[in-house]
Amino acid sequence: MKKIILVSMILLLAVSLSGCLGAKFLDADVRIEHWYQNYNEKLEEWSDSIQVWYKIYNTGNTRISYYRVWLTAFCEDGSSYQDWSSGLYLDVGDYDFRTCLMDIGKDKRVVSVEATGWELEYWNYPNQ
Repeated sequence: MKKIILVSMILLLAVSLSGCLGAKFLDADVRIEHWYQNYNEKLEEWSDSIQVWYKIYNTGNTRISYYRVWLTAFCEDGSSYQDWSSGLYLDVGDYDFRTCLMDIGKDKRVVSVEATGWELEYWNYPNQ
């Protein structure tokens, strides 16, 4: 009797988990491709904005309907600044190449930029 109950429980668990295999899985990879900050030699100061180019790759198993990427610029003096960029509709296996203009403090020299987070959404429309 114990074997029948154990086998029944294993089968029930296997059937309930099999529905998870077809579940929609949102995932992405974000890579900074390049960033640029202008330096004015005449005024001897750094621009108060930078331009960041990045790629977001859809590495999940379903279309991304909306995404938001947070970018952080780290400055020479230890300060940091954050901004975000967003986009729509990214198919599985595809990528978007995007640009973000970030405001930085006056005369701050940026030494690195990172993608520090992202939010992904799937909108289930009947014709999608």
